[in-house]
Amino acid sequence: MEIEVVEKGIGFARDGRFSEALRIFDEDLCFTQHPTAMSHYAVCLANVEGNYDKAISLCLMAAEKEFYNPEIYLNLGRIFLLNGQKSVAVRAFRKGLKFDNCHFDILKEMKKLGVRRKPIVGFLPRQNPVNRLLGRLAGRIA
Repeated sequence: MEIEVVEKGIGFARDGRFSEALRIFDEDLCFTQHPTAMSHYAVCLANVEGNYDKAISLCLMAAEKEFYNPEIYLNLGRIFLLNGQKSVAVRAFRKGLKFDNCHFDILKEMKKLGVRRKPIVGFLPRQNPVNRLLGRLAGRIA
């Protein structure tokens, strides 16, 4: 029974039906023993109530329990984006990609952000003319 409730809440959260998912999760606090559900609950909390601090801490607790789960890092990154913390969100997404480098939803989020590649010459700043020229050339080749 509890697993079915958790799955239903996760399904609503994945579909973007955050208010409904929040109601399901709040019914019997079923998400507390399920790290993935906890991270989805956190995203719902951030979207519906704007409680970013609590959402971030819940997601970090979930990541401690299942550090290898890329979906938790996806949700953590989404919360950071909602809170206007793009650079931290990118780090969360990258950490998720370390555990599954083909995770479709993380790759989709990264593509939406238009994440830059590292500078060609690492010891020079991104704005250096050498990096800019080599970057343009590499972009034309790729």
